[in-house]
Amino acid sequence: MLQKTIAVSACLLGHKVRYDGVDQKQPIILSALAEQFKLIAICPEMEIGLGVPRDKIELISDGIQTRVQSTTKPSVDLTQKIQQIAQQFLANEAVAGFILKDKSPSCGVKNCKIKNSQGIIEANGTGIFAANIMQLKPNMPMLQSNQLENQQTLDLFIQQVNHYEY
Repeated sequence: MLQKTIAVSACLLGHKVRYDGVDQKQPIILSALAEQFKLIAICPEMEIGLGVPRDKIELISDGIQTRVQSTTKPSVDLTQKIQQIAQQFLANEAVAGFILKDKSPSCGVKNCKIKNSQGIIEANGTGIFAANIMQLKPNMPMLQSNQLENQQTLDLFIQQVNHYEY
């Protein structure tokens, strides 16, 4: 049987791709998952050409739509570029699941700060890359990095990946 593939936020695999030039390495990914699955790194921010180090990006909502923007002045809307990366990634890679960095404006799920146009935090939401993956592949198993320590949640994710049909 072919080994299934999981896409993992590159920073969680030890790649120094975060805005501040550090990683968020999660040894549990390598110890618990690397023997069972092929792991491939993805960093949407690097894929769209943002370097390291770089200015942070943030989620901004106008009440109708949430967009991801640079914090530079003037800010740059990066939403479409990150959405395109998600689409290209799914078109080019046969993955059976994602482990994504929580709280990331590109990869976080339901725990990313969303600001209004005045810069005031209004809500929590999902990063643009993760939201696009969820929209395109609603049944795709997805785990956030802040859930890795929960053995029951990790076991459920592994089970879902093993049963995922491409």
